Amino acid sequence: MIGQPFINPVLSHAIEMYLKYKEQPDNPIFQEFTVTAVRTLIYIYGELDILNPYITQNEHMMGGFDSNITKYGFPVNYLQDFKDQFIVYAENNQKNICPNKGFIKIQKYLIDMFCYKQKTMNLPIEQLGEFKKYLYILDNQEKINEINKNLINKNEIAEYLDSKLFEISHNFVLQPVSREMLNPEAYLLLGYNLEQIKNLNDMDLKAVNNQVYQFFKVDRGLSDSAEVLNKAVNYYKRYGNRITSGNGYVDFLLFASIVATALFVIVLIALNYF
Repeated sequence: MIGQPFINPVLSHAIEMYLKYKEQPDNPIFQEFTVTAVRTLIYIYGELDILNPYITQNEHMMGGFDSNITKYGFPVNYLQDFKDQFIVYAENNQKNICPNKGFIKIQKYLIDMFCYKQKTMNLPIEQLGEFKKYLYILDNQEKINEINKNLINKNEIAEYLDSKLFEISHNFVLQPVSREMLNPEAYLLLGYNLEQIKNLNDMDLKAVNNQVYQFFKVDRGLSDSAEVLNKAVNYYKRYGNRITSGNGYVDFLLFASIVATALFVIVLIALNYF
C-alpha cells in the first residue's frame, strides 16, 4: 500500500489489486467487483487519470481524482456518494444483503460517467459495446453469479443503461408545469370535491382545469381568463346556464341585456294588470 488508504480502504485496495494482477487478467481477484469497477473507471478515463492520483495521494487538488472524474461533466455533488458506495458495497457484501445498494449505485454511477463522456466526446458505437463488457448484465454470462448474489431485478443495470442512452440520444427540454388553482366553486359545480383537487398531481390538475374552462366555454388563452371564468361560474350558479362569450365586456353586455329584457317584461305585465 502506498501511504494511507486512498480515498477509503475499499477503493484503495481495489486499485492495489488492479496493479498487482493487471498482467493476470484471468485471475479471479482481477474479476472481483470492486476491481472491475476500477477497471471500468480506467476504461472511461484512462489509466493515468485513475492511477496517478492514487500514486500521488491526490484526491481533491488539480489533476487529482475528483477533477479527473468530473472532467466530462459528471456532477461534483455526486462524487462523495460514489466513493462512499464502495464502503456500502463491502458492508452489504459481508452481510450477504440482497439487493446490495452499493453494488447497484456504483454500477449506475459508472454508466452515468460513460454517458457524460459519450455526450461530450461523441464516441463511436464500438466503445459502447466494449463498455458493456464491464457491466453486470445478463449478456455477460461470466458475471451471472455476482448478478444473482447482488440483484433482485436481474435486468436493473441493463434497464438503467438503456434509459441513460435514450436520454443522451434525445434533446429533452424540461418545462416547468405551473400549478393553477381555479375558483373552488368551478370544481364543485363539475362534481369534484376540493380534497380530490388538492391531491392531483400537476399534470392531472392541468387536465381538470382544461375541462373546467371547456365546460364554462371560456377561452383560457385570454389574459383575463380567470376573471371571465369567475363571472361564468357566478352566472351558472344564478341561472343554471353556462352562457359566456369568453370576453368579460361582452358577457357584461349580454347579462345587462337579459336583465333589461326581464325588467321590460315585468313592466309590461304591470301595465296590463293596471
